[in-house]
Amino acid sequence: MRIKRFGIGGAAVLLLLTVFASCGKGPGPVQIEPGNAVPETTETIPDAKEEKQEGPDCTVVRGDNSTKAVTDAAVALRKALEDMGLTVDLKTDWVKRGEEIKPYPGEILVGPTNRPESGELYARMEEAEEPLDYLISVGDVMCVACEDDGAMDAVTLFAEEYAKRLTDAESYGQQSFEREHVFERKLIVGGREFVRVSCTAGKSGPEQYAASELKKYLKKMGFYEGEGAQISLSLDLNLSRDSYEITPGENGEISITGGNGRGVIYGAYAFLEKYAGVRFFMPGLESLGSGDILVDEGFSHDMIFEMRQSDWQCGNGDTDWCVKNCVNQREIPASKGGNIKYGGFVHTIASLSGTSPDAQPCFSDPEILDTVIANVRAMLEKDPSITIVSVSQNDNQKYCTCSKCREIDREEGSHMGSLLRFVNAVAEDIENDYPDVIIDTLAYQHTRQAPKITKPRDNVCIRLCSIECCFSHPLNDPDCSVNAAFKKDIEDWNGICDRIYIWDYVTCFSYYVETFPNFEVLRENMRFFAEHGVKGMYPEGNYNSPQSGEFGELRCYLLAKLMADPMMSDEEYHAHMDEFLAAYYGEGWGEIRQYIDWACALAAKKHMNIWNPMSSVLSIKRSERDQVLSRWDKAWDRAEELAGDRLDAVKRSRLQWECVRLMFSPDAERARAFLAEIERQNIRWNEWGALPDSPNLSASPANW
Repeated sequence: MRIKRFGIGGAAVLLLLTVFASCGKGPGPVQIEPGNAVPETTETIPDAKEEKQEGPDCTVVRGDNSTKAVTDAAVALRKALEDMGLTVDLKTDWVKRGEEIKPYPGEILVGPTNRPESGELYARMEEAEEPLDYLISVGDVMCVACEDDGAMDAVTLFAEEYAKRLTDAESYGQQSFEREHVFERKLIVGGREFVRVSCTAGKSGPEQYAASELKKYLKKMGFYEGEGAQISLSLDLNLSRDSYEITPGENGEISITGGNGRGVIYGAYAFLEKYAGVRFFMPGLESLGSGDILVDEGFSHDMIFEMRQSDWQCGNGDTDWCVKNCVNQREIPASKGGNIKYGGFVHTIASLSGTSPDAQPCFSDPEILDTVIANVRAMLEKDPSITIVSVSQNDNQKYCTCSKCREIDREEGSHMGSLLRFVNAVAEDIENDYPDVIIDTLAYQHTRQAPKITKPRDNVCIRLCSIECCFSHPLNDPDCSVNAAFKKDIEDWNGICDRIYIWDYVTCFSYYVETFPNFEVLRENMRFFAEHGVKGMYPEGNYNSPQSGEFGELRCYLLAKLMADPMMSDEEYHAHMDEFLAAYYGEGWGEIRQYIDWACALAAKKHMNIWNPMSSVLSIKRSERDQVLSRWDKAWDRAEELAGDRLDAVKRSRLQWECVRLMFSPDAERARAFLAEIERQNIRWNEWGALPDSPNLSASPANW
């Protein structure tokens, strides 16, 4: 890093205000730090002997649309000048359209403004052979031109030089200072190194958004925009939907193409992740990676799952996080790629048919069929953006037992028989008028088995639900008898259906806050789904809890990664896990990783459903209980000690261990403190609601 100094003498130098000329010895160097008050100087400016003119001694002027970095720097400069004993105004350069610009008293320009002096300095920065962090003028022209990351250093230096000039303006003259930018990272394409990057894109909203996001993150990493590497972003309709391709050229060109708008955007983020090491862990928690960005070979990715839905408020409540992590079943603006949109999401048959939700309607009744078709058509006419309409059973097993339904179900060998014939009829009615719309139905509980005769039409989606499964063992585990039936069902459906979606369950719905040790199952199951014709994923989490006291954030991130790439290796999966843990929990993350491994290893010895208290899953011998409890108390203590600024995250996730601990060792006093923290953190107890008013806190939480 070099600072160059330029002196300009001569009679053309204007004198400063009288107060400046009257100053004695100037103050020492002024240090400005972002967000901190500027320290007072040890020496003060003597009072002017002459009568002081009206108005401030000087005016710090910033652009009306300044960035936060420039605004913060301007505020800090004002404070530094005031500490010198000056009266200082802080203004923006805004003027009414058509009005003449009237300079303020003693203008000091910070950042881009509408004053010609700013334009001249920024032009010099652009013309410099090497990029500059800032270019400062002190004298007749008081101006700070800077990049955002150099703004605070620039005004710190300006304040020091301004103080020097107060002692003797005439001998000081006009001086300029600049600092060459030191690039910590380079973009290397085809063996050539670049520090400037230009991004061009097609005219559509998603293409433009992809380019703006890529430029934004490259700038955060220190790359300047300009002549150098050239990245183009565009559509390529030969690629499949949501898929993308990254292709480096011979002269620093990089092409990012997508099969649709989402594909282009995903390609931009994939470029940042794969080559630069960027990570989008959680809203507000991202990592920019480190080191040079080496693009030595191309990369392409075909999305296996066409629908990818997240169900954890920590992530899916933020549209940008969803886009960055390839989640596409949320409300996403068209300019950011849009989303797959459901017309009704689940258990819709009551509202569509006008019948009671307390039982299933008769799927052999032609009048009910006509009513449902009419309502589906009305829905699509009202909202053409809908791509999937749910025509799905009520959430109960009170199926129709009329003679027609019984005969169909007997013939088909499944209660899905009568339902699927009904759904096929709806799909057939709309397919010519709405060729891009899918009719979706559940294969759930009594309808889970595939029928023997009837097959889903091409525009029908079967959403198969895993609610009865064991979640401590993968579906392809030959030793898990609980999962054998579901494994057969998905294999049977794959034989007759080209569009299967999965409604999976990935948390404990009876105890949201307890540890749910399914991390060694998630990757295996996602790969199994991909290998068996699945086209869409909905892993249902603690959807109605504002916060997770468990590992909801980790699971949310890992599931998004798995839905985007269900064929990733075990090494890749665990690398994602470790990266997240380190970023989210701080330096003590290793203790938390050990806790996860311990819980998953114990859970693998038993079957685990989505309602089990962990006291029935984690087998701890009574003789070893105190030792085990002490061990994990100390591990979480250690994680807190090393958490740094991630302490709140560690404390919140530690609540899951406290829940499990109380199951093994009930304690009324600890229980009261635990529940108070649950309430304070706004964590829901389970899917159905709050705890009873007066639980027995001397008992296990499983009995509250």
